[in-house]
Amino acid sequence: MKTKLALISAVLAFSYVKSQERPYTDIQMRNYSKKIDSIIVSEKAKMNDELDTLDKTFKENKLSSEEKQKQRTEVAKKYEQIINDKVDSQKVALEEATKELVKSSVMGKGKVFDRVGFTQNNAILSFRDYKKTKKELLKGDDFNISFGFTNLTKSAGSLALGNSSSEAMFGRSSSLVFEYRATRQFGKLTSPVFYRIGLGFRNDTYKLADSKVVVQHDRHISLEDFTTGYLRNSRIANNYIMVPIDFVFVLNPKYTTENNEKMLDNSKGNFRISAGIYGGVKYLSQSQIFYKNFEGHKAYSRENISGSVNNFLFGGKLSLGYGALNIFIKKDFTPIFNDNAKINNKYGIQIGLELLYVNF
Repeated sequence: MKTKLALISAVLAFSYVKSQERPYTDIQMRNYSKKIDSIIVSEKAKMNDELDTLDKTFKENKLSSEEKQKQRTEVAKKYEQIINDKVDSQKVALEEATKELVKSSVMGKGKVFDRVGFTQNNAILSFRDYKKTKKELLKGDDFNISFGFTNLTKSAGSLALGNSSSEAMFGRSSSLVFEYRATRQFGKLTSPVFYRIGLGFRNDTYKLADSKVVVQHDRHISLEDFTTGYLRNSRIANNYIMVPIDFVFVLNPKYTTENNEKMLDNSKGNFRISAGIYGGVKYLSQSQIFYKNFEGHKAYSRENISGSVNNFLFGGKLSLGYGALNIFIKKDFTPIFNDNAKINNKYGIQIGLELLYVNF
């Protein structure tokens, strides 16, 4: 998985560099990231099929509990190696494309840093061509990375961020989101309202409180004390494919005239408030346990959660920002966990910050 993270970082670094003379556009770079994600999803599906077969064999009393755990570990290691090998093969292609971009920049066919601007058009970094007109700047695309602290509440309407009865530890539980978003102006050229549609990935990690771990039986989960060593960390990790839809309201609109047309000046930072909704589809949920066994050796246990986490997620978001700074709060309106989970608090809530906001 470390290989995947390194590759995604490389894609982010280079996918917004535009060279009119070269065919390696930002769209092609994003395709590399899509290929990597496709590899991971495909191989994980195959791994889950093998694990399901193994569970079926165990239920038929053809395997002991020890042999089942041993084979599960072997299957996980096998597919981890397969994923890493396939990702490495994509890495070669990505490096070749990257070398062409660097070569083009050094040879004077388009300097990379001539296309970088800070807090231009409400972005931390901008790889837009500065020759774009003010009218063209009223629509754009961006890539966003956001980080938030998350917790669990008892109802869809509860905003008890520091809920002390939660099974998760606030401050130690987090959410990381990667999003590609398209922003367009709503209405006339002078309108201070924009709409934004995106596609992304969300990873929620809930660190369990009171030294509890997830115990799974027949698609049901409960939280119990850890008894097979010295617990270092126990968490639930949920992963989603997300589709956010936002409306952005500029609070201090400034105007300019270009080609005898009056329009909103979106070339500089502004105050704004955003409101929107999001929907998600779960593609992976896991219980992860980090511990030391009784011999003092570090160990790690990971098990896919089946039947206790809802497949779909729906919620709302509010954010306030100026320039490249955006602070947000998100609330899940649907429960994360269903009735198969013996967990009292099932609705997610987050507060966080957009860490990197790059437009192009």
